[in-house]
Amino acid sequence: MMYNMLKQLILGPASLSYWDILTDFHGFLAIMPLILFGIALALYFSLDKFAQAVVWLKRALYVLLANLILLDSVGLYIYAPYRATGGPRTFLKSSPETAWLHEILFEHKEFLAYAPWLLALVALVIVMAFGSGISEPENKKIKRLILFSLAVSLVFVLVVASEAVLITKVAPLK
Repeated sequence: MMYNMLKQLILGPASLSYWDILTDFHGFLAIMPLILFGIALALYFSLDKFAQAVVWLKRALYVLLANLILLDSVGLYIYAPYRATGGPRTFLKSSPETAWLHEILFEHKEFLAYAPWLLALVALVIVMAFGSGISEPENKKIKRLILFSLAVSLVFVLVVASEAVLITKVAPLK
C-alpha cells in the first residue's frame, strides 16, 4: 500500500504536461503574494514596536516585488497558448455569452496586473530611502504612503486573481 502511494506521488506529477506544470507554477506564484502581503502589513504595523521591523519589511518587500514581477513574466509566457488557434481565447470569443470574458475581463486583468508590482516598488523605495527614520513623527504621511501602496496593491492582486479564476473556470488552458 505504501509503495502504491509513493508510486502515485512520483508518477502523478511526472504525467503532467509542460503547460500544466507551468500554469500550476503560475498559480503558486499567485498565492505567494497573499502570504507576503500579510507579512509586509504585519511588519508595517510593527515599525514602531522594534528596530528590526524596518529591515525585515525591506526584505519582505524585495521578495514581494520579485514574486509579482515573476508572476507577471510567467503569465506573459503562458499567454501564448491562450491566444493560439483553438486555444481558450478562440473558445471564449466563439460565443456572445462568453466573448465578454476575453474582451472585458481578460484585457482588464492583463493591464491591471502591472500595477501591483509598481505599487510594491513604491513602498520598497520609500522604506529604502527613509530606513529607520520612517517611524519619526515628521514622516507620518510618508509612512502612510507605504500602507496605501501595499493596500491598493493587494486589492489589485485580488481583483486580477478573481478575474483569472473566472476565465479559467470557463476556458481552461490545455
